[in-house]
Amino acid sequence: MIGTDQESAEDEPAARVLRRIRLLSIGAYFVFAIYVTIRGGIYGLIGLTCSAAVIMINFLWLEDVVDKVLQPTPHLHAWRLTLRTLLRFALLAVALVVTIFVARFNPSSVLMGFSIVVVGIMGEAVYTVYRSLTSESRSLED
Repeated sequence: MIGTDQESAEDEPAARVLRRIRLLSIGAYFVFAIYVTIRGGIYGLIGLTCSAAVIMINFLWLEDVVDKVLQPTPHLHAWRLTLRTLLRFALLAVALVVTIFVARFNPSSVLMGFSIVVVGIMGEAVYTVYRSLTSESRSLED
């Protein structure tokens, strides 16, 4: 039996899961950054950083869009939405341009940058499996 102080994996709030995915993605970036800096130098680090920025912008943007769409009463501020959209597109464009130029020099660092959210999701999957197995073993002991 699962205790009242411990949540099951299905009952966990989505905000906590998304926070863990973001933290695991940031951790993956730093691990990749150490490897890429040693192997590819500054161009590798620039490629990793820009491609990771593109992916994180898209991931956070998608998270924000889903959050806004699922709200029961949307609060529309057209000027804020337009400004935020334009700023995100500008940031995304700069990161993509740098990524394209660096990809010619160090394609593996760009691919590693594009995979940081995937690593974060895989880490969350491992955590969820571990948590469900430990809660299952506790329920068998009780």
